Amino acid sequence: MTVDERIEELEKEVRRLKERRKDSWDKFGVIAAALIPLAIAGVGGSYSYWSQKAETEVAQIRADAESKIKQAELVSKFFEPLTGLDEGKKKFAVDSLLVAAPDYGPILIRIVAKNSKYAMTALTERRDVLIRQMFGEDSDQRKAAYQKLVASWGSDESLIPAIIKYGSDHRTNANGIYNTLVLLSGMPLEITRKHKDEILTFASTVESNGQKTKERADILRAQLK
Repeated sequence: MTVDERIEELEKEVRRLKERRKDSWDKFGVIAAALIPLAIAGVGGSYSYWSQKAETEVAQIRADAESKIKQAELVSKFFEPLTGLDEGKKKFAVDSLLVAAPDYGPILIRIVAKNSKYAMTALTERRDVLIRQMFGEDSDQRKAAYQKLVASWGSDESLIPAIIKYGSDHRTNANGIYNTLVLLSGMPLEITRKHKDEILTFASTVESNGQKTKERADILRAQLK
């Protein structure tokens, strides 16, 4: 089962829980059960590849996996305040999830708090910060920002116009542009094809940055045929 399919399952569970009352522990079990496989799926491919590397690298991957699983467990604990009527608790939950669960917190917020103006504004601000960081000077920060965008917004259509606009305004930033093309090529085709014209225009505009960028632009064009 793909990550997108697991997210869809999570959305169905959230709708079901809203329709009939369940105690907090039951809700915790449902959400955790849906999110923990997401956490494992997000690192599984990396583990199988890097397990052939040095022990220190393997240890880092295991630490990343544990971090994602802990995030998934933490996310489920904020289900009640996110769906409740107390705006103060809801804001606290949103702020806490964006800081303490940067990979999976945004997913839960987008699913269960989409009618909250505060939650949607906070999500947009967080997304835009990560886009800027993906164009930053520090390579580790660029990598971390890219990974968080993929984990939390990789299936979110709103990312496409936002990242294209920022990339168009910073088209000479070779690293950021390359990362943008890679990110777009990794998003679901049913989403990117809705924005085919603007993506192709963007690719044509930035491909002059160099051969490496042009090759990524060609890959993206081939996917959208």
